[in-house]
Parts: sequence; C-alpha cells; structure tokens
Amino acid sequence: MSKKLLLLMLLIVSVNLVQAQTYIRTATGATNVFPFGSSTNRVQYLYEAADFSPAVPMGTITKVYFKAQSTSTSTYSNMTLLIGTTALTPTTWPTGAVPWITGLNSAFFASSYTIPAVTGQWFSFTLTTPFFWDGTSNIIIDVYSNSAGGIYLDQGSVGGNRRLWGVSTNTNANAGGTGSAALGLDIIPGSPCTKTLALPTTNIASTSAQVNWNAVPGSFKYEYIIDTTAPGQAFKPIVSTTNTNAFVTGLIPGKTHYLRVRNYCSAISYSLWDTMQFVTLPPCSKPSGFTASNIDSNSANIQWDTANNVISWQWLVDTNRANPLLSNPNIQTTTIRFKALTGLSEGKWNYVHIRAKCVANDSSSWSLDSFYTPTPCRKPVLSLSFLNPFTASISWPAVKTAVNYEYFMGPVSAIPANGTPLINPFILTPYLVPSTNYTMSVRCNCVDNGVKQTSGWASLDFTSAPPLSVGNVSETPFSIATYPNPVKDNLIIKATGKRSGVATITIMDVKGQVVKQLKMDTEQADIDVASLASGIYLLQYVDANTNTNTKFTKQ
Repeated sequence: MSKKLLLLMLLIVSVNLVQAQTYIRTATGATNVFPFGSSTNRVQYLYEAADFSPAVPMGTITKVYFKAQSTSTSTYSNMTLLIGTTALTPTTWPTGAVPWITGLNSAFFASSYTIPAVTGQWFSFTLTTPFFWDGTSNIIIDVYSNSAGGIYLDQGSVGGNRRLWGVSTNTNANAGGTGSAALGLDIIPGSPCTKTLALPTTNIASTSAQVNWNAVPGSFKYEYIIDTTAPGQAFKPIVSTTNTNAFVTGLIPGKTHYLRVRNYCSAISYSLWDTMQFVTLPPCSKPSGFTASNIDSNSANIQWDTANNVISWQWLVDTNRANPLLSNPNIQTTTIRFKALTGLSEGKWNYVHIRAKCVANDSSSWSLDSFYTPTPCRKPVLSLSFLNPFTASISWPAVKTAVNYEYFMGPVSAIPANGTPLINPFILTPYLVPSTNYTMSVRCNCVDNGVKQTSGWASLDFTSAPPLSVGNVSETPFSIATYPNPVKDNLIIKATGKRSGVATITIMDVKGQVVKQLKMDTEQADIDVASLASGIYLLQYVDANTNTNTKFTKQ
C-alpha cells in the first residue's frame, strides 16, 4: 500500500470520527440553470472565506451543498467536483472565453450520480477525497458532468466577478461574470496533519540566523516564514523545504523576529503554524569617521572610528574603487584603528576599503574612502647647452607637474623670495662678460591634483668663454650648438666660427629618414620641431667648407 493512499485512508477515517459543522454562503435573487439544468454543464465558482456564516475555520471540507430552485430528480454521468485555493479575487477573476482554471484537486467523482432535488432545499455531495482548507484563502468550486439535467440553483450577486461557465468537454469557458450559487460546506475544524515544533534559533547575527524545527515522521515538506509581525496570521512569501532548518538573511538588526513553521502531510494537507521568536543582534555597521593625515608622495596615516560589537576590522588599500573580493590575499585583519602606510606610489588615488567584523561572525559591508599621494615638486636638473664669451644657454628636462619656473642669475646667497617667471625649460643669457664666473639658479612651481608646491632652487656655476682677439678670429674652430636640449617646441641652432656661404640644415630620425630641411645664412636659426615625435634626432650642418653633425632630443 502506498504512503499517499494510507494517508488518504487515515484522513477519511478521521473525518468520520469527528463531528463536522456546516457553514453557509447565502445567495438569493436569481435562479440559474448552470450547471445542473442545461447543456452548459460546467461552472467554476469563486468564494471568499468572508462569504460564509459562521466564520470558517481552518479545517477539512467533507461535504458540499447546493440549494435547489426547482424540483427534479436528475441523473448525471461522470459527475465531478474539483476544489482548490487561489490568489484570484472578484476584481481579478477572468471573464470572456478564457481557458478553464487548472491546478484544482479532485474532491468528488461518480460515473453515475442521481440527485433528488426539491425547490428551496439543499442537496449534497459527500466528498470522496476531503479537501483541507486554511480558512483564509479564496477557494474555487468546479462542478461539471457529461449530462444535462433539470435542476436549477439558487444564485445571487455579492460583488465582483465570481464564475466561469461553459461546456465540460471544451478547453475554454463560454464566458465569465458576476453571480454565484448559494453554497454550504461541512468542515471539520483543525488540521489532520501533525504539527512541527519550532526550536530555538541559532547562529543569530544582525541580519541573519539559523531557524530550526523538529522533524515529523513521514513529512511531505515544511513551510516557513520569517517576519516581524506579532504572532498570528502568516503572510507571503512562504518558503518550502524538506530540511528541518534554514539559514535566513536580510533580517533587521536589533529587531524581534518570528519564525512560523508548519508541516505538510501531503501535497494538500498541512498542520497549524508553530511560532518561535528571536531577536537579532545590533547592527554590524560599516566603519565611519575615516581620516587620512601626514600624506606625502609615498606614505600616509589612516584611521577610523570604533563601533559597538566590533571585534576586529578587515582593511585593504589599493588603486581600485571596487569592493575587494574576500579571496584577495592582500586583505589584512587588525584590532587597531590606526595604520601608518608606506611604499605608496606618487601621483595616485589610493582607495581604502574597511569592513567591521562583529560578534557571532557577523560582518559589515565595505566602506570606501580615498586619498591622493602627490607627485613631489622636484628641483630641475640644469645643464649648459651652449657657451661663448657673450652668451650661455642653460636648459633642463621638463619637470612633471611643473606649470612654470623661476630663475635668478647671481650668487646663491642673494637669491630673492621670488625669481623671474619663466615658462619654457631653458634660458638664453646674452650680454655676458668674457672669462667671468656666473651662477644660474632655477626652481619649479608645480600643481598636482589642485595642490600647489614649489621646489627648492637648483644652481649651476659656469664661466663665460675668453674674448677672441683680432689675430685669432680666423683660427677659431667652427662649431654648432643646439638648445634647449631636450627641446619641446622651438630648437635654436647657433653657429660659431667661420662660415662659408649659405648652409643647409637637415634633421633626420634614428632610421636616417629626413624629417626637416632648411637653409641657414646667419649665425643663428630657429626651427619649429613641435610636430616631431618624441625621440633622438641627428642634425647635419653643411656649407661650402664644413660638414658637421650634432644630436638633440625631442620631448
């Protein structure tokens, strides 16, 4: 014998041993031939628990009554009653030629069934399979046969759409609308199914807990719900499981919660609810009050506020805004709310991720804060790129984050508070005195992420070349110089010594390809190299008597 059949037999036996009470839903004002007095032999009725008097309890429906409005003895073939609960209401009940509602449970069937109906009296169907009703859900009574008899029903309208009607052999109903038959139900109060008992909740945290209940032998399944409503009616969503515990999340910190759990003996028979309350822990709040101090190019101090229930913190500093994965090996755990960071990279945004670890292995979400490690405003590295008795060219590589420069020519001890402003990274100093010692000092003004800085002064000592006598002018060797070097936009070419006519200046890249060419008929020429790619270039000077080369770097 199968378990389901055994449960059904036990249910039927229990129904016969316990006294049922009748609950009536009256409906007057109309007479209807469906489904017992017409070839339109199928009707699905919608009833609400509030329709019945007295108030219906949770219990097992054992008999269904209809009230006749005609006197007739009619025999029907394949007489069938289906019953089921539904979320449909009088406002959502379908109308029109829609498919019959499915998913209902077979409650009565007879291949041939005779009904002796008398006007004004009830006739009944003793259910071959009693139906357990929770006494709160809306219920559908589906009645049909393969015959057309002569019994009319007492019917009335009580608000909203309440029925579908049509032919039992068709897939769709003919129509739907208002009105439903007077109905009586014999109900045995209480549940025939053994109740499961809620057990103390374990592993309670601020937003999660493990709820438990005892096992019921032969249980079909269990249903449970967690809410914060005072014990009573359990509302959706309801969770089904075959386990005797569940780990639940999304709870409210520091709040009384209620576990409600019930046992199912079969797919349609379930016990009363059992309730157990528990209180979640106070919230494990994510850290706040973050501050970063003593920030420089590669280090900083960070700290944050403490909070209740916190045992420790997990933290990570990286350059990624996204929350770290818990598998990240660089995450560190600490019980101290202060950290001195070193080894940071300059010119970077650093993101600080912190989360609290609380009692009961609870944890907060990650907090996110940030700070910027600035690029230092470094001194320029000065070099002498050209020198003669009267002129010197001093240049330096452009300094990162520098927006301009200042220079001062004179003793270091006499450097003023502010030098002469300068945009480009080179200085040409005319009007020098031959064979004279000079000092050039330069500093940078920088802006990085809105922070203004000024570097220290960089100084370069040099001596101007000796004067040229009339007798040795012709003996001065020919040379060319380029500055600034490295160059960004404008390259200056300076020729020294005897020149022979118009010279040709050719600039070639490292592959030997000519990228620029021009004529030079004076001792100095300016070339716009802004459009050249960064790299090293060869500059060739050729006139009637001279062929010489030099190199320069384009930034």
